[in-house]
Amino acid sequence: MQKPQDFQAWWAGSRPPIDLPWRAAVGGHDTIQVRHVPPGELSAHLDQDAPSIVLVESPFAADAVASIRARQSHAATRVYVVAETDARDHPPAFSEALDVELPVAAAAIRSAEGLTKMLANGLRAHLAVAQRPPDLVHYLDTTYNDVFDWFETTRWSWSELGDLDGLDVTRVTDAERQFLRELTIAEFGTLPAVHNFLREWHDEFSFSSWAVLWGAEEARHSVVQARILRKLGIEVPAKHALYKREPYPMGHVRAATLMMNIVSESRAAVYYSNLAKLAEEPTLQRAWTLLGRDESRHARAFFTFCKEACDRDPANRVAALKMAYVWLADRSDGLKHPSGFFYQQSTSVEGLRLVERTHEGMTDAADEHVLAMIRKLVGDSSIRSVRDIKAWLRRHA
Repeated sequence: MQKPQDFQAWWAGSRPPIDLPWRAAVGGHDTIQVRHVPPGELSAHLDQDAPSIVLVESPFAADAVASIRARQSHAATRVYVVAETDARDHPPAFSEALDVELPVAAAAIRSAEGLTKMLANGLRAHLAVAQRPPDLVHYLDTTYNDVFDWFETTRWSWSELGDLDGLDVTRVTDAERQFLRELTIAEFGTLPAVHNFLREWHDEFSFSSWAVLWGAEEARHSVVQARILRKLGIEVPAKHALYKREPYPMGHVRAATLMMNIVSESRAAVYYSNLAKLAEEPTLQRAWTLLGRDESRHARAFFTFCKEACDRDPANRVAALKMAYVWLADRSDGLKHPSGFFYQQSTSVEGLRLVERTHEGMTDAADEHVLAMIRKLVGDSSIRSVRDIKAWLRRHA
């Protein structure tokens, strides 16, 4: 990523508001150099430099902005049109089509303080859009928009749980009480997950927007099961939520993080589904069915975002399959799941292994779903096992 001192700013006009060239201190120590260029020569200068900010006088704005936007390499360049007032009745240079910021009144940048403030805002704006994919122009041109409808229309309503007061405690087994406790604690992993998604995807809004919705759904899972436990006379201590509040380390490749969550959500979906089939108490059965449905939907959404990343850059396929291998390859000590792996001070590790042992072959069934998604991710129908993932990595890594 560029540093502020690498950026340049240009004044394109006939009457610079301050003596140029001029250096503005930004962030207390970094500087941005502002230089003057005649409007007709702006395009030639853009051939040599990659400015982040251009200030252009209103009479020259249309041609100047068009010359900037004609170059994809300068898509992140922020343009401010300077007018005698900040009125909005200016020519097409102010339209969204040409991607300019709000008009700036000339009086606002005639002082060093005013110009520095505007440059600081321009720098922040530049950094916000500098890493966006070239095909992302409008807000709705995103994967988030693509998944929103099916995600929202398949969300279950709280009323579908039924009346928890109607829980028949005599039909809940001791093992199921233990499963409820362990799964409630495991689901507290939602808190640091949302935190880390927003950190790792700090420079985009598509996946980040979905992660907020995902977190809201996942946060219900602990509440549902803790309330059922309370009906059974079992309280979940708050310390378990605090244990899971600590953020775990950020990933290095987003596609790998997404794959880790494909694995964990796919396994959770199968676990809840199987527990629901085994349960005899109707309310508990409904609850686990709904939670399993959530996890299945979440796995599909994580896959959608992962495929987007892999289609955009094939190198992401290698990172994703390496992560899949890490989580799928060795189950000699029971399944691996982020909720337990990152929180050794919690009971999640043993709790999830307890759930895993309820039904022979349950994790194998979950991992079959993961392998099916991996085949779609890399376009290779021969990947049927963990060994096949390893063979694929030998050929492509």
